[in-house]
Amino acid sequence: MFLEIEQTSPIAIYTQLTSQIKKAIVKETLVAGDDLPSVRVLASDLGVNMHTVNKAYNILTEEGLLLKSKKGYVVSPKINRQTDEEQEDEMKKRLEDVLVDILVHNHSEKTVQEWLSELTVALRKGDN
Repeated sequence: MFLEIEQTSPIAIYTQLTSQIKKAIVKETLVAGDDLPSVRVLASDLGVNMHTVNKAYNILTEEGLLLKSKKGYVVSPKINRQTDEEQEDEMKKRLEDVLVDILVHNHSEKTVQEWLSELTVALRKGDN
């Protein structure tokens, strides 16, 4: 599978998993209806605890990106790229936290806009 874990990263493994699955959805490596590996299989493949994979899958399910079926997890056929108010508020809060860190280090608004543009292009092309 396309997922890789950096065991030495300060980023929690379940966070790495959720981020990579979201990127795969954005890049359309994963599309609506695609099956994901079972919790047990993915945990074994990555050499991580099953609870870690389960936590990542549960977060993505709560966000509406995955559905749990009798056979396992699938990419939601109802992925809606338009966000509801609650999701929008959460995203704004997360972005605000990142912007605080950026501003503390005195990066300019122009620099931040350039970063956003570069990252958006890279994510859509599959470079990141």
